Amino acid sequence: MLGGESVSETQWRTLRGHASVRGHNYYGPTEYTVDAGGLALNDGDERPSIGRPLRNTRFHVLDARLRPVPAGTVGELYIAGEGLARGYLGRPTLTAERFVADPFATDPSTAGTRMYRSGDLARWRRDGQLELLGRADHQVKIRGFRIEPGEIEAALAQIGFAANAVIAREDRPGHKQLVAYLAAPALAAADLSRIRSELAERLPDYMVPAAFVALPELPLTPNGKLDRKGRLARRRRRAPRPPPARTTTPANASGFWRSCSAKFWGWTRSAWTRASSVSAATASARSSWSAAPVRPDCV
Repeated sequence: MLGGESVSETQWRTLRGHASVRGHNYYGPTEYTVDAGGLALNDGDERPSIGRPLRNTRFHVLDARLRPVPAGTVGELYIAGEGLARGYLGRPTLTAERFVADPFATDPSTAGTRMYRSGDLARWRRDGQLELLGRADHQVKIRGFRIEPGEIEAALAQIGFAANAVIAREDRPGHKQLVAYLAAPALAAADLSRIRSELAERLPDYMVPAAFVALPELPLTPNGKLDRKGRLARRRRRAPRPPPARTTTPANASGFWRSCSAKFWGWTRSAWTRASSVSAATASARSSWSAAPVRPDCV
């Protein structure tokens, strides 16, 4: 049984690959006791999901105006049902923010009930399974577009990079861009070209990261969660190194430089000689003028 943390695509495929193992993936926040949804791994497809809501539980994937979104569209997951908590002890403001009235409770037995705003981004698949895509509080806005990094991370996992993280960096004021960090030994130019082209087939162009960074492994917090705001956010992207400076002079240019050097020093010596001659002549004229007798009619 899996629960507590999201299942990576690698774990999902590994467990599905063992015929003798029957795994179950369950989902449920602390505010809903105990689990809200789940499925047997063999009942899903190749991508991780949390299945369908369990008995006496209702899932709603809604937009910012609490309207249901169609299948395949990302929205925020709201949970309602018998296992819902009453709120947070001694925190009425937070309770009012996260536990909201359920407009879909039309049955007399559920009238007046509430639903929990989970903060998890999700979307319904065509097969009726629910797929989680990260947290709503990781949402970023770039060039006027609201972007869910979790959706980009899911696309990267589909093309073979299950361990990844996408964040928005603003290394220069006013210049925010998406950067994808991949747990990979190294990325060659051909790899980057393939990643970009495959992402472009799955995502709009404004959601394709501007840069990709290969790391031996993704940094984690002491609790084992991805350290987005800590070491990952502080890690600066390395600028491409300029080509090495030229330290050798071509053979056919050596004569040119010797010629220029000779002309320069020749001009310098001649100019110095002329300047010395002018200085000497000026000094001689001054001494001759000062030594000349003073004529009375000039007084």
